[in-house]
Order: sequence, then structure tokens, then C-alpha cells
Amino acid sequence: MTDNNETIVDNRVYEISFIFDNKLDEGAALKKADTLKQSIATLGGSFISEEAPYMRELAYEMIKVQNNINVRFNEGYFGWIKFELSGDKVKELEKGLKVDEEVVRYLVVKTVAENTVYTKRAPVIKAEALALNEDGPTDEAVAALVNIDTTKDADIAPAVTSEAVAEVTPEIAVETVASEETK
Repeated sequence: MTDNNETIVDNRVYEISFIFDNKLDEGAALKKADTLKQSIATLGGSFISEEAPYMRELAYEMIKVQNNINVRFNEGYFGWIKFELSGDKVKELEKGLKVDEEVVRYLVVKTVAENTVYTKRAPVIKAEALALNEDGPTDEAVAALVNIDTTKDADIAPAVTSEAVAEVTPEIAVETVASEETK
């Protein structure tokens, strides 16, 4: 036991994503996000990362009751904030968001502090496919670059020529034309 009366706070990492009303202008949406951040800070939270709200077309129409009228939304300002806060304080944060007329929808989830943003990987081109001989690209190299058929039993094999590769790799086409002119 410790002599001093310290309170151990069990903070967890959360991420809140939100959609604001599309009737707001961009400046008002940014102020609304800052207000949300201030309320998190007031509750004792600390920020990890965020994305400022931006106008976005929604995947489906959302309906929210405002002043006893069903209001339909096809677009809105989408943003998110990743923060650290104790679990009981998250409930207080959600209470304020439920009564806010300018918040169309929100979602709070537990997450990790690390970066979890999905990034697309660059396409991998095999070195064998880029191998050239003296007369330009081989038909095998061209086929490896352009072939997109993934089935084993394809009925029709695409006819790939050096001209078709010109659309995919203009540098190879330039070398092929230059070698044909010297002949």
C-alpha cells in the first residue's frame, strides 16, 4: 500500500468518427471539430491523431430527426479523432453528442495508439519481366507485363504485341522504334 492517496486512472485509446450536418460551411465544421476536441480535453483526454472534417458524399442516405422533422442527408462533413480517455468519461462525451443537432452520426470505438491507416502497396514488377534482349522486349517479357488472365484454363489467350506494350511502358516502345529505325 502507498501512503499518498493517488488515484490510478485506467485510460484507454478510443477513436471517434463523426459526420456533421452538410448545411455547415467548412469553417463552422472545423470549429465544431475543435469544440469536440475541447470537450475531450475538458474530460481529461489526450490526443493522438486526427483528420479535419471534409465534405464527403455518403454511401447511403441517412435520416436524423431534427425539431421533430425527418431530415435526409446524402453528404456531410466526415472527420475522426483518436484520443486517450478513461472509459467512464467516454459515456459523458457521448451524452453531449447525442443531443447535438449538427452531429448527423458518430461512432466511438476502442483502438490502439499505433497508426492504423490502410495504405495501398505499390505494384510489384518482376525483374524477369523487364529483361530486354538486343532487338527489344521478348514476347515472354511483354506477356508478363500485360497478361492479366488469372485462370488456368483460359479459352482465349490475348495476342500481345510490342505495340500493346507501348501503352503500358512507353520507354520500351521508344527503344523498339529506335532500334527499328537503325535497321
